[in-house]
Amino acid sequence: MGTLKEHIRQYWVIYLALVCVYLAGMVFGAVGVGALNSNEVTELRSFLDKLMVSQPTTLDQKFLFQLAQEQFIIMAGIWLLGLTIIGTPLIFLIVFTRGFVFGFTLSFLIGMKGLRGLGLALISILLPALGGIPFLLFGSGLAVIFSLLLIKGKQVGKSLRREFMYYSLATLLISCGAVLVGLSQGYFSILGVRFFNL
Repeated sequence: MGTLKEHIRQYWVIYLALVCVYLAGMVFGAVGVGALNSNEVTELRSFLDKLMVSQPTTLDQKFLFQLAQEQFIIMAGIWLLGLTIIGTPLIFLIVFTRGFVFGFTLSFLIGMKGLRGLGLALISILLPALGGIPFLLFGSGLAVIFSLLLIKGKQVGKSLRREFMYYSLATLLISCGAVLVGLSQGYFSILGVRFFNL
């Protein structure tokens, strides 16, 4: 625990920047709903209704696997970008995009379904996100830090074998946590749809 605190204290600027980028994505996502024209709103409403109808009412293995796979692919992509010197901007772009999708989904769902949409958003989206967002930001932070270490190591000709092992192991643990959150999202989404009868 002390090592984690020291790590965050040392690289707090990077993590703060990632939090700000994610929050900016959320804001732009929420504002983006208001920028939709009537035809786009109608199409998205129809898509949402179809999505609700096709939503599994039980914990289907294929549905859970899809959610877990999505989380793993995101974390694996961030890990790979951390292995490149030019990957940092793309990591921030991924964080911004995830924030945008989160903000857009919350805003649109509440706008289309009212109070029931708010309840569904709280149970199906917000609760899993409280666990998933820290994993995303922490994994992204490690990737940015390692990418910067690559630049520094290349300049001084230093080997980063030990840092690479630590980075990969930490990312693997974080990815496992993100996958578990993805699985819980499946449970909460089913719970929300059934509870609010949407």
